[in-house]
Amino acid sequence: MLLSSVFVFLRHCLALAALLLMPTILLAAYAEYELRVVDAETQLPCSAKIRILNSREKAQRIDGALMIDGTAYFTGSLKMKLRPGPYNFRLDAGPEYPFMEGSFILNSGDTDNRTIELKRFIDMKKEGWYPGNVALSGGTKDLETIMLADDLVLGTQITWNNQINPWAGRPITKLRDEFGTFRSLWEMGGEDARAGGKLWFSRMNEPLPVQRLQPEYPAATFFEADLKKAHVTAASPLEPDLPLWISHDLLDSIAILGPEIEGYTFSDKHPLAEEAGKIRKGDVTGKARLALDIYYKLLETGVRIPPVAANGTNEDAESSRLDRVYAQVEGTYSPDAWWDAIDAGNLFVTNGPLLRASVEGYPPGHVFPINIGEKHEFQIALSLATRQRIAYLEVIKNGKKEIEVSLDEYKDRRGILPPLEFSDSGWFLVRVVTEESGYYQYATTAPFFVEANGQPRISKSASEFFRDWVFRRAMNIDLPDGDQRNEIIDLQREARDFWQKRAKMANVP
Repeated sequence: MLLSSVFVFLRHCLALAALLLMPTILLAAYAEYELRVVDAETQLPCSAKIRILNSREKAQRIDGALMIDGTAYFTGSLKMKLRPGPYNFRLDAGPEYPFMEGSFILNSGDTDNRTIELKRFIDMKKEGWYPGNVALSGGTKDLETIMLADDLVLGTQITWNNQINPWAGRPITKLRDEFGTFRSLWEMGGEDARAGGKLWFSRMNEPLPVQRLQPEYPAATFFEADLKKAHVTAASPLEPDLPLWISHDLLDSIAILGPEIEGYTFSDKHPLAEEAGKIRKGDVTGKARLALDIYYKLLETGVRIPPVAANGTNEDAESSRLDRVYAQVEGTYSPDAWWDAIDAGNLFVTNGPLLRASVEGYPPGHVFPINIGEKHEFQIALSLATRQRIAYLEVIKNGKKEIEVSLDEYKDRRGILPPLEFSDSGWFLVRVVTEESGYYQYATTAPFFVEANGQPRISKSASEFFRDWVFRRAMNIDLPDGDQRNEIIDLQREARDFWQKRAKMANVP
């Protein structure tokens, strides 16, 4: 009896000891690691994003950090609790810092820390170039973290669209979220995405009543009177009503670069279905190149709309992309000065390389007057900084490749490109393309313009291309017969007449 009681007592003691030891054993199954990131020159904390992979190449989730597509965003330092083992990481503090890649090994119960100094290889803001993004989706605090980590100065937050209006029934007391050093997020950004395509609205003072609208009615042009000082962006050059929007002077810019373009879906009735059908299966760059071709055709009609870039609003993972537009601001930076530079076309767009160009001291967007018939040579001053390997650099003149050089040739020429010759009206821009295989990674300046005797270049074939686009779009308006359909068809007729008139004004085939 005594032995039995002792046995039971010992068993309970052992069970209790095991229970008391369990947290220690579980705790020992993890290691703690703190990563600090500072700017090498200022020694101030940096915002960054990091992707940590274990030995099975699986991205690690970091509790407490903003996680997007397996990447953790943070400011200054990041505390991690990880299982013992080897890890690889890739650290990114935006396109003006080099990538930092490395590895570390953690043992059970370790407590370790590391400070990484990042040295900018270029400071674009010191050169007067400020990066922004015209369409970001997500919560305000998350977007602040993203903008800091990606080194964005200005962003437009899409808070209302065709499904939601969080501003309804509440007073609008603040339009802009200001944080960090002269960074700002416009919180009144919106979206109208219906049968005619997707539009983004920046610099709005109140939402548009786009909720619960029909896919085809009313047309987006219905809201023109409400836009005032707003900035309206077509989400891509592929939107079905693009020619209609242009004919009614609705647009202030067109997003020519971003993940939404790569994921664009063409229906059989889309006005560009035939062009899209020519994209080879498996060609991940096809839609992006088609978008550029459409933008070039638009420039060929004499229409001058600045290009921009955006991460878009389809998927959260898109927020991890570096698609952006850099605007050149003369003098003191302010959000208004940034938008003025966008309106003037003093910009370049990129999802990687940092490309700056000027001609005779003028930035992109400048109009050079010449006399018709007189030859004039333009020398492009070019600066290029990149973390990616460049496949080629090219100069586009009037929609066609005029000059192409490899990176080695560019270096041999010490950044000096052959001069461009004009004796008539036209336009030109510079583009660089990287060797990235997963998507179309490039940078392009906005166009420079040449006007002979005060007249822009207007191509008849390009104008007729958009006129025919309107025909195809009008044929597929999905509305029953009646007043609404007649109203939309009348708008399409006006657009047709606009492009037909432009074709008659043409000064080149």
